[in-house]
Amino acid sequence: MISPSSDLPERSVAIVGSGVAGAAAAIRLAELGVPVELYEAVAEPQPIGAGLLLQPTGQQVLQAMGLLDGALTLGHCLGRLFGDTPTGRTVLDMSYQRLDPDYFGLGIQRGALMGLLWQRLQQLGVPWHRGAAVDGFEQDASGVTLRFAKPRPEPARHVALILANGSFSRLRSQMKIRQHARTFPWGAVWTVLPVPEGFALNELRQRFRAARQMLGLMPVGRPHPQGERGINLFWSLPLTELSRWRDTPGLDGLKRQMVELFPAAAPVVAGLHDASQLREARYADVWMERWHDGRVLAIGDCAHGMSPQLGQGANLALIDAHVLAQQATAGGDWPAVFARYSHHRSAHLRFYSQASRGLTPMFQSHAVVAPWLRDQFFGWGGRFPFIHKQSIATLAGTKTGWLFGRLKL
Repeated sequence: MISPSSDLPERSVAIVGSGVAGAAAAIRLAELGVPVELYEAVAEPQPIGAGLLLQPTGQQVLQAMGLLDGALTLGHCLGRLFGDTPTGRTVLDMSYQRLDPDYFGLGIQRGALMGLLWQRLQQLGVPWHRGAAVDGFEQDASGVTLRFAKPRPEPARHVALILANGSFSRLRSQMKIRQHARTFPWGAVWTVLPVPEGFALNELRQRFRAARQMLGLMPVGRPHPQGERGINLFWSLPLTELSRWRDTPGLDGLKRQMVELFPAAAPVVAGLHDASQLREARYADVWMERWHDGRVLAIGDCAHGMSPQLGQGANLALIDAHVLAQQATAGGDWPAVFARYSHHRSAHLRFYSQASRGLTPMFQSHAVVAPWLRDQFFGWGGRFPFIHKQSIATLAGTKTGWLFGRLKL
Protein backbone atom coordinates (compact mmCIF):
# COMPACT_ATOMS: atom_id res chain seq x y z
CA MET A 1 0.00 0.00 0.00
CA ILE A 2 1.31 3.46 -0.89
CA SER A 3 2.16 5.55 2.14
CA PRO A 4 0.07 8.65 2.95
CA SER A 5 2.95 10.92 2.03
CA SER A 6 3.13 9.59 -1.52
CA ASP A 7 2.15 11.87 -4.38
CA LEU A 8 0.37 8.95 -6.07
CA PRO A 9 -2.62 7.76 -4.05
CA GLU A 10 -4.18 4.35 -4.46
CA ARG A 11 -6.53 4.21 -7.42
CA SER A 12 -9.27 2.48 -5.42
CA VAL A 13 -12.34 4.12 -3.93
CA ALA A 14 -12.91 3.48 -0.21
CA ILE A 15 -16.45 2.79 1.02
CA VAL A 16 -17.09 2.87 4.77
CA GLY A 17 -20.06 0.75 5.83
CA SER A 18 -21.30 -2.54 4.36
CA GLY A 19 -25.05 -2.09 4.80
CA VAL A 20 -27.45 -1.69 1.89
CA ALA A 21 -25.98 1.61 0.63
CA GLY A 22 -22.31 0.63 1.00
CA ALA A 23 -22.67 -2.86 -0.40
CA ALA A 24 -24.81 -1.71 -3.34
CA ALA A 25 -22.40 1.12 -4.19
CA ALA A 26 -19.45 -1.28 -4.08
CA ILE A 27 -21.27 -3.68 -6.41
CA ARG A 28 -22.34 -1.06 -8.94
CA LEU A 29 -18.87 0.52 -9.09
CA ALA A 30 -17.08 -2.84 -9.26
CA GLU A 31 -19.33 -3.84 -12.14
CA LEU A 32 -17.95 -0.83 -14.00
CA GLY A 33 -14.39 -1.94 -13.34
CA VAL A 34 -13.79 0.74 -10.69
CA PRO A 35 -11.38 -0.55 -8.00
CA VAL A 36 -13.27 -0.48 -4.70
CA GLU A 37 -12.41 -1.42 -1.11
CA LEU A 38 -15.07 -1.86 1.55
CA TYR A 39 -14.41 -1.10 5.23
CA GLU A 40 -16.63 -2.41 8.03
CA ALA A 41 -16.10 -1.66 11.73
CA VAL A 42 -17.74 -4.91 12.86
CA ALA A 43 -15.39 -7.89 12.78
CA GLU A 44 -18.10 -10.42 11.92
CA PRO A 45 -21.09 -8.57 10.40
CA GLN A 46 -24.28 -10.57 10.51
CA PRO A 47 -27.10 -10.20 7.96
CA ILE A 48 -29.75 -9.38 10.56
CA GLY A 49 -32.25 -6.58 10.81
CA ALA A 50 -35.85 -5.54 10.42
CA GLY A 51 -38.10 -6.34 7.56
CA LEU A 52 -37.71 -3.97 4.62
CA LEU A 53 -40.29 -2.79 2.12
CA LEU A 54 -38.70 -2.63 -1.31
CA GLN A 55 -40.62 -0.24 -3.52
CA PRO A 56 -40.79 -0.45 -7.34
CA THR A 57 -37.87 2.00 -7.54
CA GLY A 58 -35.62 -0.18 -5.38
CA GLN A 59 -36.73 -3.26 -7.29
CA GLN A 60 -35.66 -1.57 -10.51
CA VAL A 61 -32.13 -1.15 -9.15
CA LEU A 62 -32.02 -4.79 -8.01
CA GLN A 63 -33.07 -5.78 -11.53
CA ALA A 64 -30.13 -3.84 -12.96
CA MET A 65 -27.84 -5.64 -10.50
CA GLY A 66 -29.21 -9.06 -11.47
CA LEU A 67 -30.53 -9.64 -7.95
CA LEU A 68 -34.28 -9.10 -8.32
CA ASP A 69 -35.11 -12.74 -9.05
CA GLY A 70 -33.36 -13.80 -5.87
CA ALA A 71 -35.18 -11.13 -3.88
CA LEU A 72 -38.53 -12.21 -5.32
CA THR A 73 -37.80 -15.81 -4.36
CA LEU A 74 -37.09 -14.86 -0.75
CA GLY A 75 -39.50 -11.97 -0.25
CA HIS A 76 -43.27 -11.56 -0.20
CA CYS A 77 -45.16 -9.49 -2.78
CA LEU A 78 -47.52 -6.92 -1.27
CA GLY A 79 -50.33 -5.26 -3.18
CA ARG A 80 -51.52 -2.73 -0.63
CA LEU A 81 -50.80 -0.62 2.43
CA PHE A 82 -53.82 -0.48 4.71
CA GLY A 83 -54.13 1.29 8.06
CA ASP A 84 -57.11 1.93 10.30
CA THR A 85 -58.14 2.81 13.85
CA PRO A 86 -59.71 0.58 16.54
CA THR A 87 -63.11 2.03 15.62
CA GLY A 88 -62.70 0.78 12.05
CA ARG A 89 -62.02 4.16 10.49
CA THR A 90 -59.75 3.82 7.46
CA VAL A 91 -56.63 5.99 7.67
CA LEU A 92 -54.63 4.66 4.72
CA ASP A 93 -55.68 2.52 1.79
CA MET A 94 -53.11 2.52 -0.98
CA SER A 95 -53.05 -0.09 -3.72
CA TYR A 96 -49.95 -0.07 -5.92
CA GLN A 97 -51.92 -1.15 -8.98
CA ARG A 98 -53.95 2.06 -8.91
CA LEU A 99 -50.72 3.77 -9.93
CA ASP A 100 -49.35 1.09 -12.26
CA PRO A 101 -50.73 -2.41 -12.88
CA ASP A 102 -47.21 -3.83 -12.72
CA TYR A 103 -46.31 -2.24 -9.38
CA PHE A 104 -46.13 -3.99 -6.01
CA GLY A 105 -44.19 -3.73 -2.80
CA LEU A 106 -41.77 -6.46 -1.79
CA GLY A 107 -41.53 -7.30 1.89
CA ILE A 108 -38.15 -8.88 2.57
CA GLN A 109 -36.05 -9.64 5.62
CA ARG A 110 -33.02 -7.39 5.83
CA GLY A 111 -30.86 -10.45 6.33
CA ALA A 112 -32.14 -11.93 3.07
CA LEU A 113 -31.34 -8.76 1.10
CA MET A 114 -27.91 -8.41 2.70
CA GLY A 115 -27.18 -12.05 1.93
CA LEU A 116 -27.84 -11.39 -1.77
CA LEU A 117 -25.69 -8.24 -1.77
CA TRP A 118 -22.79 -9.80 0.13
CA GLN A 119 -22.79 -12.85 -2.12
CA ARG A 120 -22.52 -10.56 -5.13
CA LEU A 121 -19.61 -8.71 -3.49
CA GLN A 122 -17.77 -12.01 -3.13
CA GLN A 123 -18.46 -12.92 -6.75
CA LEU A 124 -16.95 -9.62 -7.87
CA GLY A 125 -13.91 -10.07 -5.63
CA VAL A 126 -14.38 -6.75 -3.81
CA PRO A 127 -11.84 -6.45 -0.94
CA TRP A 128 -13.81 -6.30 2.31
CA HIS A 129 -11.91 -5.21 5.43
CA ARG A 130 -13.89 -6.37 8.48
CA GLY A 131 -13.05 -5.11 11.92
CA ALA A 132 -11.55 -1.97 10.35
CA ALA A 133 -13.07 0.97 12.23
CA VAL A 134 -12.33 4.22 10.39
CA ASP A 135 -12.20 7.05 12.92
CA GLY A 136 -11.06 9.90 10.69
CA PHE A 137 -9.89 11.03 7.29
CA GLU A 138 -7.99 13.83 5.56
CA GLN A 139 -8.32 14.74 1.92
CA ASP A 140 -6.03 16.70 -0.37
CA ALA A 141 -5.88 17.48 -4.07
CA SER A 142 -5.01 13.92 -5.08
CA GLY A 143 -6.74 11.61 -2.62
CA VAL A 144 -8.04 10.75 0.83
CA THR A 145 -6.17 9.20 3.75
CA LEU A 146 -8.12 7.05 6.21
CA ARG A 147 -7.16 6.74 9.86
CA PHE A 148 -8.20 3.69 11.83
CA ALA A 149 -8.94 2.95 15.43
CA LYS A 150 -6.60 0.46 17.04
CA PRO A 151 -5.55 -2.33 16.56
CA ARG A 152 -5.02 -1.31 12.91
CA PRO A 153 -2.25 1.32 13.08
CA GLU A 154 -1.49 1.86 9.39
CA PRO A 155 -3.50 4.51 7.51
CA ALA A 156 -4.84 3.75 4.05
CA ARG A 157 -4.72 5.94 0.97
CA HIS A 158 -7.51 6.07 -1.63
CA VAL A 159 -8.49 8.21 -4.56
CA ALA A 160 -11.93 8.96 -3.06
CA LEU A 161 -14.11 8.12 -0.05
CA ILE A 162 -17.79 7.19 0.18
CA LEU A 163 -19.43 7.31 3.62
CA ALA A 164 -22.25 4.80 4.00
CA ASN A 165 -22.11 4.11 7.72
CA GLY A 166 -25.59 5.14 8.80
CA SER A 167 -27.57 8.01 10.27
CA PHE A 168 -25.40 8.25 13.37
CA SER A 169 -22.10 8.41 11.46
CA ARG A 170 -19.36 10.28 13.29
CA LEU A 171 -17.33 10.62 10.11
CA ARG A 172 -19.97 12.74 8.37
CA SER A 173 -19.21 15.73 10.62
CA GLN A 174 -15.68 15.86 9.16
CA MET A 175 -17.13 16.88 5.81
CA LYS A 176 -16.82 20.66 5.54
CA ILE A 177 -20.43 21.40 4.68
CA ARG A 178 -23.45 22.56 6.67
CA GLN A 179 -25.34 19.64 8.18
CA HIS A 180 -27.26 18.40 11.19
CA ALA A 181 -28.54 15.09 12.54
CA ARG A 182 -31.40 15.14 15.04
CA THR A 183 -32.63 12.03 16.78
CA PHE A 184 -36.37 11.51 16.35
CA PRO A 185 -38.25 11.60 19.67
CA TRP A 186 -39.91 8.29 18.77
CA GLY A 187 -38.45 4.89 17.95
CA ALA A 188 -39.77 1.35 17.90
CA VAL A 189 -39.30 -2.24 18.93
CA TRP A 190 -39.49 -4.80 16.18
CA THR A 191 -38.98 -8.45 15.42
CA VAL A 192 -39.60 -11.04 12.72
CA LEU A 193 -41.91 -13.85 13.89
CA PRO A 194 -43.02 -17.07 12.18
CA VAL A 195 -46.27 -16.84 10.22
CA PRO A 196 -48.95 -18.53 12.38
CA GLU A 197 -50.74 -21.44 10.79
CA GLY A 198 -53.79 -20.24 8.91
CA PHE A 199 -52.82 -16.56 9.26
CA ALA A 200 -53.21 -14.94 5.83
CA LEU A 201 -51.74 -11.50 5.15
CA ASN A 202 -50.71 -10.12 1.77
CA GLU A 203 -50.46 -6.43 2.60
CA LEU A 204 -48.66 -4.07 4.94
CA ARG A 205 -51.16 -3.71 7.78
CA GLN A 206 -51.12 -0.92 10.34
CA ARG A 207 -53.37 -0.07 13.27
CA PHE A 208 -53.30 3.43 14.83
CA ARG A 209 -54.59 5.05 17.99
CA ALA A 210 -54.15 8.73 17.10
CA ALA A 211 -50.35 9.00 16.74
CA ARG A 212 -49.61 7.61 20.23
CA GLN A 213 -49.76 3.95 19.31
CA MET A 214 -49.04 2.07 16.12
CA LEU A 215 -48.68 -1.63 15.42
CA GLY A 216 -47.44 -2.69 11.99
CA LEU A 217 -47.44 -6.17 10.47
CA MET A 218 -45.73 -6.98 7.18
CA PRO A 219 -45.05 -10.36 5.54
CA VAL A 220 -41.33 -10.53 4.76
CA GLY A 221 -40.78 -13.98 3.29
CA ARG A 222 -37.84 -16.22 4.16
CA PRO A 223 -34.33 -15.39 5.45
CA HIS A 224 -32.91 -18.00 3.05
CA PRO A 225 -34.44 -20.58 0.65
CA GLN A 226 -34.78 -23.22 3.39
CA GLY A 227 -36.04 -20.82 6.08
CA GLU A 228 -39.59 -20.39 7.32
CA ARG A 229 -41.72 -17.47 6.26
CA GLY A 230 -41.89 -14.55 8.66
CA ILE A 231 -43.93 -11.49 9.57
CA ASN A 232 -42.24 -8.28 10.64
CA LEU A 233 -43.83 -6.79 13.76
CA PHE A 234 -43.27 -3.08 14.47
CA TRP A 235 -44.46 -1.34 17.66
CA SER A 236 -43.97 2.41 17.97
CA LEU A 237 -42.59 3.82 21.24
CA PRO A 238 -41.41 7.27 22.40
CA LEU A 239 -37.70 7.35 23.24
CA THR A 240 -38.55 8.01 26.88
CA GLU A 241 -40.13 4.53 27.02
CA LEU A 242 -37.85 2.74 24.56
CA SER A 243 -35.00 2.35 27.04
CA ARG A 244 -37.18 1.03 29.89
CA TRP A 245 -39.98 -1.02 28.31
CA ARG A 246 -38.47 -4.27 29.66
CA ASP A 247 -39.28 -3.05 33.17
CA THR A 248 -42.39 -1.01 32.45
CA PRO A 249 -44.69 -2.33 31.06
CA GLY A 250 -42.54 -5.46 30.50
CA LEU A 251 -43.01 -7.99 27.72
CA ASP A 252 -46.41 -9.22 28.91
CA GLY A 253 -47.67 -5.67 29.31
CA LEU A 254 -46.41 -4.74 25.86
CA LYS A 255 -48.15 -7.75 24.33
CA ARG A 256 -51.41 -6.80 26.04
CA GLN A 257 -51.17 -3.28 24.60
CA MET A 258 -50.58 -4.68 21.11
CA VAL A 259 -53.55 -7.06 21.23
CA GLU A 260 -55.80 -4.43 22.81
CA LEU A 261 -55.02 -2.10 19.90
CA PHE A 262 -55.26 -4.79 17.21
CA PRO A 263 -57.02 -7.99 18.34
CA ALA A 264 -56.58 -9.66 14.93
CA ALA A 265 -52.80 -9.57 15.49
CA ALA A 266 -53.06 -11.87 18.54
CA PRO A 267 -51.85 -15.03 16.71
CA VAL A 268 -48.69 -13.17 15.63
CA VAL A 269 -48.10 -11.50 19.00
CA ALA A 270 -48.39 -14.93 20.65
CA GLY A 271 -45.06 -15.78 19.02
CA LEU A 272 -43.32 -13.36 21.41
CA HIS A 273 -41.99 -15.48 24.28
CA ASP A 274 -38.92 -13.57 25.44
CA ALA A 275 -37.90 -9.91 25.58
CA SER A 276 -34.70 -10.76 23.71
CA GLN A 277 -36.78 -11.36 20.58
CA LEU A 278 -37.50 -7.63 20.33
CA ARG A 279 -34.88 -5.23 19.01
CA GLU A 280 -34.90 -1.51 19.63
CA ALA A 281 -34.66 0.99 16.78
CA ARG A 282 -33.79 4.67 16.92
CA TYR A 283 -33.87 7.03 13.97
CA ALA A 284 -32.30 10.34 13.03
CA ASP A 285 -33.34 13.09 10.67
CA VAL A 286 -30.18 13.91 8.70
CA TRP A 287 -29.94 17.14 6.71
CA MET A 288 -26.96 18.11 4.57
CA GLU A 289 -26.54 21.23 2.44
CA ARG A 290 -25.13 18.92 -0.21
CA TRP A 291 -23.85 15.35 -0.11
CA HIS A 292 -20.32 15.82 -1.46
CA ASP A 293 -17.22 17.59 -0.23
CA GLY A 294 -14.40 17.35 -2.74
CA ARG A 295 -13.35 13.70 -2.86
CA VAL A 296 -15.78 12.62 -0.13
CA LEU A 297 -19.42 11.63 -0.67
CA ALA A 298 -22.14 10.60 1.80
CA ILE A 299 -24.89 8.18 0.67
CA GLY A 300 -27.72 6.21 2.22
CA ASP A 301 -28.85 6.99 5.76
CA CYS A 302 -25.51 8.69 6.39
CA ALA A 303 -26.59 11.36 3.90
CA HIS A 304 -30.36 11.51 4.35
CA GLY A 305 -31.50 9.45 7.32
CA MET A 306 -35.22 9.74 8.02
CA SER A 307 -38.00 8.02 9.93
CA PRO A 308 -39.32 4.69 8.60
CA GLN A 309 -42.83 6.06 8.04
CA LEU A 310 -42.47 6.37 4.27
CA GLY A 311 -40.84 2.96 3.83
CA GLN A 312 -38.04 4.42 1.71
CA GLY A 313 -34.73 3.82 3.52
CA ALA A 314 -33.43 0.78 1.63
CA ASN A 315 -34.87 2.08 -1.65
CA LEU A 316 -33.12 5.43 -1.41
CA ALA A 317 -29.87 3.61 -0.59
CA LEU A 318 -30.19 1.41 -3.67
CA ILE A 319 -31.03 4.39 -5.88
CA ASP A 320 -28.04 6.30 -4.48
CA ALA A 321 -25.74 3.46 -5.55
CA HIS A 322 -27.34 3.25 -8.99
CA VAL A 323 -27.11 6.99 -9.71
CA LEU A 324 -23.53 7.08 -8.45
CA ALA A 325 -22.59 4.37 -10.95
CA GLN A 326 -24.34 6.30 -13.73
CA GLN A 327 -22.29 9.38 -12.96
CA ALA A 328 -19.07 7.38 -12.69
CA THR A 329 -19.77 6.00 -16.16
CA ALA A 330 -19.93 9.56 -17.50
CA GLY A 331 -16.27 10.01 -16.60
CA GLY A 332 -14.27 12.83 -15.04
CA ASP A 333 -12.39 12.99 -11.77
CA TRP A 334 -14.09 11.97 -8.55
CA PRO A 335 -14.94 15.47 -7.28
CA ALA A 336 -16.77 16.05 -10.58
CA VAL A 337 -18.52 12.66 -10.36
CA PHE A 338 -19.67 13.40 -6.81
CA ALA A 339 -20.87 16.89 -7.76
CA ARG A 340 -22.94 15.47 -10.64
CA TYR A 341 -24.32 12.82 -8.30
CA SER A 342 -25.51 15.47 -5.82
CA HIS A 343 -27.16 17.40 -8.64
CA HIS A 344 -29.02 14.37 -9.98
CA ARG A 345 -30.18 13.16 -6.55
CA SER A 346 -31.25 16.57 -5.26
CA ALA A 347 -34.95 16.76 -6.19
CA HIS A 348 -35.78 13.17 -5.21
CA LEU A 349 -33.97 13.24 -1.87
CA ARG A 350 -35.21 16.71 -0.92
CA PHE A 351 -38.80 15.67 -1.51
CA TYR A 352 -38.61 12.52 0.62
CA SER A 353 -36.71 14.28 3.40
CA GLN A 354 -39.36 17.01 3.53
CA ALA A 355 -42.19 14.47 3.36
CA SER A 356 -40.64 12.48 6.21
CA ARG A 357 -40.34 15.56 8.43
CA GLY A 358 -43.89 16.62 7.66
CA LEU A 359 -45.64 13.25 7.93
CA THR A 360 -43.83 11.59 10.84
CA PRO A 361 -45.61 13.64 13.59
CA MET A 362 -48.90 12.45 12.08
CA PHE A 363 -47.95 8.83 12.83
CA GLN A 364 -45.53 8.94 15.77
CA SER A 365 -46.15 11.68 18.35
CA HIS A 366 -48.29 12.73 21.28
CA ALA A 367 -49.89 15.37 19.07
CA VAL A 368 -53.66 15.71 18.85
CA VAL A 369 -54.09 17.94 15.82
CA ALA A 370 -51.55 16.21 13.53
CA PRO A 371 -53.26 12.77 13.49
CA TRP A 372 -56.65 14.45 13.10
CA LEU A 373 -55.34 16.29 10.04
CA ARG A 374 -53.89 12.97 8.80
CA ASP A 375 -57.26 11.27 9.01
CA GLN A 376 -59.03 14.18 7.32
CA PHE A 377 -56.48 14.54 4.52
CA PHE A 378 -56.11 10.89 3.61
CA GLY A 379 -59.80 10.19 4.06
CA TRP A 380 -60.91 13.23 2.07
CA GLY A 381 -58.07 13.07 -0.42
CA GLY A 382 -58.79 9.43 -1.22
CA ARG A 383 -61.98 10.54 -2.94
CA PHE A 384 -60.02 12.51 -5.53
CA PRO A 385 -58.06 10.42 -8.06
CA PHE A 386 -55.23 12.94 -8.49
CA ILE A 387 -54.54 13.28 -4.76
CA HIS A 388 -54.88 9.53 -4.21
CA LYS A 389 -52.43 8.77 -7.02
CA GLN A 390 -49.95 11.28 -5.62
CA SER A 391 -50.13 9.50 -2.25
CA ILE A 392 -49.47 6.12 -3.88
CA ALA A 393 -46.63 7.59 -5.96
CA THR A 394 -45.06 8.84 -2.72
CA LEU A 395 -45.25 5.33 -1.27
CA ALA A 396 -43.86 3.81 -4.48
CA GLY A 397 -40.79 6.06 -4.30
CA THR A 398 -41.29 7.74 -7.68
CA LYS A 399 -41.93 11.39 -6.76
CA THR A 400 -39.46 14.24 -7.12
CA GLY A 401 -41.78 17.11 -6.15
CA TRP A 402 -44.96 17.82 -4.23
CA LEU A 403 -47.16 18.19 -7.30
CA PHE A 404 -45.22 17.04 -10.32
CA GLY A 405 -42.00 15.25 -11.19
CA ARG A 406 -41.27 11.56 -11.60
CA LEU A 407 -38.02 9.75 -10.88
CA LYS A 408 -36.22 8.40 -13.94
CA LEU A 409 -33.56 5.74 -13.40
